[in-house]
Amino acid sequence: MHLSPTNKSIAANKSGFAIMFAVIIGTVMLILAVSLYTFVGHQHSGIQSIVNGEIAHFLAEAGINSSIGSVREAVAKMLANASGNPRLNEILRKPGEISDVCIDDMLDTSWNKDLKEFAREIDKEAAIEVNVWLRDFRASETETSSWADPVAKDGYLVIESTGTFKGTKRVILIKRRVRVGSVVPAWLSKFSLYVGDAAKSGEGSFNLIRNDYRGMITDGPKPLIVYNHATPDAAFEAGNISDIIREEADPTVWQRRGWLWMGGRRSRLNLCSGAGDLGEIFHFYDVSNPNIFSPVKFTTPVSALPESFAASMVLPWDKSSSSVRQVSYRFGHSFVLDGFHDRSSRKDTDAMYEGNILSSGEKSTFTSKSSILHLYGDARKGYQSRTRVFGQVYAAFPRYANLEVKPEEPDVEELFAAARPPPLYLLPSISEGAWNNSISIHDIMRREVGGPLLKTGMLCRDHSEYSLLMSRISELPYVESYNSMQDVYSGKTGRFFPSDAGILAQDSGLTTTIERNQQILFKGRPSATALLQTLKSRTHIEVDSINDFWQRFLNERNELELNAIVSIRNSRQLDMQIPAGGKPQPLIVKGGGMIILEQGSLVLRGISCSSPDEALTVVMAGTGSVSFTSTQANHVNIVAPGAELGYGSKFDIYGSLCVGSIYADHRFQGGTLRFRTGQDPTTSGYERYYKVFIDPKDSFWNE
Repeated sequence: MHLSPTNKSIAANKSGFAIMFAVIIGTVMLILAVSLYTFVGHQHSGIQSIVNGEIAHFLAEAGINSSIGSVREAVAKMLANASGNPRLNEILRKPGEISDVCIDDMLDTSWNKDLKEFAREIDKEAAIEVNVWLRDFRASETETSSWADPVAKDGYLVIESTGTFKGTKRVILIKRRVRVGSVVPAWLSKFSLYVGDAAKSGEGSFNLIRNDYRGMITDGPKPLIVYNHATPDAAFEAGNISDIIREEADPTVWQRRGWLWMGGRRSRLNLCSGAGDLGEIFHFYDVSNPNIFSPVKFTTPVSALPESFAASMVLPWDKSSSSVRQVSYRFGHSFVLDGFHDRSSRKDTDAMYEGNILSSGEKSTFTSKSSILHLYGDARKGYQSRTRVFGQVYAAFPRYANLEVKPEEPDVEELFAAARPPPLYLLPSISEGAWNNSISIHDIMRREVGGPLLKTGMLCRDHSEYSLLMSRISELPYVESYNSMQDVYSGKTGRFFPSDAGILAQDSGLTTTIERNQQILFKGRPSATALLQTLKSRTHIEVDSINDFWQRFLNERNELELNAIVSIRNSRQLDMQIPAGGKPQPLIVKGGGMIILEQGSLVLRGISCSSPDEALTVVMAGTGSVSFTSTQANHVNIVAPGAELGYGSKFDIYGSLCVGSIYADHRFQGGTLRFRTGQDPTTSGYERYYKVFIDPKDSFWNE
């Protein structure tokens, strides 16, 4: 059959379309085949990767599970001997934040050798490694208005287990919070004594002691003597007496001593008479030998006296009953300073007012009793302890003023000088209401010795002039005794009183600054309430009761192994005795720390730190009292801003004391409070009292 040309063309076109369609279908099928092959290959690879990852995860878990005990034991051993690991000390006590650091080289990491062998038994491409890290450490106390401790920090101890299988890695982390902080009470460790309201019971409420002229106390309350430096008999870091005396000549010695805070309203401390151990006359004079001590007089410059002292004065002499005579006299003025005393060989009470040199009004206001608080130590060389004092606290003391009389005619001068004892013209205290121009001024023994017949109006125009000259009880800011003592120690000639040294003056404490190596630790007004919050924020462990505390932290030898900051809820509000009733006295502190008693009062029976590198701080967060039932020494810092220091046994504290007030009555037995210089935050010794605490709870992380 023959086709036409047209039909031949159509047939050829159909044949070409079929070939093209077949090629397209073939190409699509080929692409699908390749895609399917690739997909199946990827699925196989993904499944293999997942399997490898799971195996790596199980290897990491195996690493954690098999080595965790050894790792923790090694870490605990290292931290327990941190003082012997210079690099760890350098890391943890480095100021501010610290970079993440692996500490394997500080540990015995023998567990990794065992893990490596275990992994090879599974597969030659399997591996397990466990590393220990310090990570994410940040400064935790940064506010200078409360306390900026450059070493205090929080971070994590991280145990990192890495499992590897055929190139796939999985990491498991176990984290425990780590805190580095001091167990001494922040800025309070720069203070010997902090009293929140020193005048709670009244301005003169501390003046209770009935001592004699020598400073001997026979009955009644006893003084609390505060030593603000390392005395020769200190429990730790005792001072050398020669070095102490030599250092006294330094006008800035207060910077290296414990400070004193007497808060609240105005308070007045009557200084105790006498140059013996309990006397406080050393505030004004050099007391080298109390057995031969004699006060020296201060001479008033002529420029500070009324006009009548500028020239000679012709007056009748006191022997006019036998011979009328006008004699020329020149006058000067001097005074001696003394302390308060209630008793003498002649009087059993108010002896210092004998002779009416001091007024009845002063007797009513000041009494004759001295203070139970001796803030500047005692009169012994090496135990005089002047320092910086904050607050409205004043020292009161008698000033016995003397009119210096010098006859200018030779025969009268000779007669006058021959009198024994030498003539003494004391200027008595006269109130403004009792003042007049005709009050006689005479020899205290009323003798006729060739002196003048003199009336008050001849010397002074009015009471205001006389009041500057007369005997009286004076008051000055307590801290100004520091300046007078400086004059004594520097051997200044021509001393004035008050001293013109001007080293320290009354200070409200609004801009108190504490610093170390030019880094400011504290700046502002010290607040005990804020301090309490700072210390509570350091808490590591909480326990329910006092009994729980003792059961947990007393070792088999009844020693305290604390090494942490522990808060006791004490919901039953029981008093905490340290040591506990029935336990040996004193309590031996093997491992220092801080106890925060949330409720209840505190009763101390003796505490002894086994090493100068250990310290114990007890914080009483509530109200109540701090008292003592034993004369045993207490190596402890006490922070009790809402509590009262109560009466009880005579006590001895070696540390810093903060109380809200001091209960002052006739039962107060006093004692000693000794500043612990090693805790001074301005010194490098402060670094000994940091503790490293690892939280017992784990956090798990997978990567």
